[in-house]
Amino acid sequence: MNQRIQFILITSHSYGGPEYSVKQIFAQARRNAPCMLVFEDLDSLIDDRVRSYFLNEVDGLQTNDGVLMVGSTNYLERLDPGIAKRPSRFDRKFLFPKPNLAERVQYCNFWRGKLADNEDIKWPGGLSEEIAAITDDFSFAYLQEAFTAALLAIAAHDDDEKGLVHVSKDKFADLILWRELKHQIELLREEI
Repeated sequence: MNQRIQFILITSHSYGGPEYSVKQIFAQARRNAPCMLVFEDLDSLIDDRVRSYFLNEVDGLQTNDGVLMVGSTNYLERLDPGIAKRPSRFDRKFLFPKPNLAERVQYCNFWRGKLADNEDIKWPGGLSEEIAAITDDFSFAYLQEAFTAALLAIAAHDDDEKGLVHVSKDKFADLILWRELKHQIELLREEI
């Protein structure tokens, strides 16, 4: 059976306002059924203004046969109970807890592998464990942001600064990656 997958980008911003956008999103999904409708960060998309429009489209008079809805949120408690708890809207809920220490070490080792060919980035043994130890309460998204932001900061440094030796009791103080990661982790921790 040969099926094609069609991706359609629909935005909630339109001249008709968010209410009109909700109607358009569901109309497009029904026209393209069978399809999957993914609502990322549902808590920020469905506010008091559009909640009733959204609920009418989900289980109102029109059928949604062939439309599979998937929603994600980092803040389930912010969702209206009519969306978060009522059966037949989002039937299954899967909790993805924050990674434990061993999972964070594995994620750091994933980045170590990605950076293995980069001669400017030194990653000695034990560094993954140190990074994982200072990122408790970090989700994978926050870990990714820490690495991305640190690498961007390193790329913006002058070449002279990359080779500087720092005097510290920290055994990895001479590594620019470690210094930048610690800085980015401190910044991100303020957001948690």
